[in-house]
Amino acid sequence: MHTMTTIDHAAQLLVQAYQQHRAVTVTAESAPSSSEEAYAIQQAVWRAMAGSARPTAWKVGAPSRDSEPTAAPIFPRQIVTSPASLAAESFIGLGIEAEMAVRFGRDLPTRSARYTREETLEAIDSVHMAIELVDTRLAAPKAAGPLWCLADNLLNGGLIIGEELAHWREVDFSALTVRVSANGQRLAETLGRPPLDDLFFCLPWWVEHVGGAKTGDIVATGAWNGMHPVGLPAAVRVEFAGVGSAEARIG
Repeated sequence: MHTMTTIDHAAQLLVQAYQQHRAVTVTAESAPSSSEEAYAIQQAVWRAMAGSARPTAWKVGAPSRDSEPTAAPIFPRQIVTSPASLAAESFIGLGIEAEMAVRFGRDLPTRSARYTREETLEAIDSVHMAIELVDTRLAAPKAAGPLWCLADNLLNGGLIIGEELAHWREVDFSALTVRVSANGQRLAETLGRPPLDDLFFCLPWWVEHVGGAKTGDIVATGAWNGMHPVGLPAAVRVEFAGVGSAEARIG
């Protein structure tokens, strides 16, 4: 994939999958040739689906501290406040992840030097329990490969913004028990394990990646205990014991 035509073609396939609620079959051989091309496809899909407005919510993550993070925008219509209700028809499939999301309280303008972790934290207004809704427009995302997954907004299907975490600066994240459930059945319970052992690790990279943070921006910071497939319809809930929860009904 080396031309604007193929970037546009890939974007059209994904947009068609969104509109028809039917996954597309693609191969690793047809994948973007680089993360830059995958991000170009993301942007083309965004323009087709959301117009010229800048995204105000994102997901960010990395498999390890040594690898470059990746990010993807989250469509405005799929960002809802807990307790939330979403139509099952807007999903091809569903997985859920227990996450925390940060909301920025002031701008971090573009600059040549990357913002430090502390500068980034000082711009955060609030931290919230969250559920990332995982959905993919790819019929076989593992076979399609990581660059197709990046182009497909890192398999994002939406974000549920839950309760605010009070006094987040003083919280020992490694001591939190995190529970994930669907239809009253517990799918996971883990102690600690914040993403990369630092909830905020990817944020300075993210600010640089998107060209500066804006007041009100929301960023989901990664899964605490994996992705859990859920059949539809479903009532889903994540709980960070003692500090807050988020829940939604998809059906």
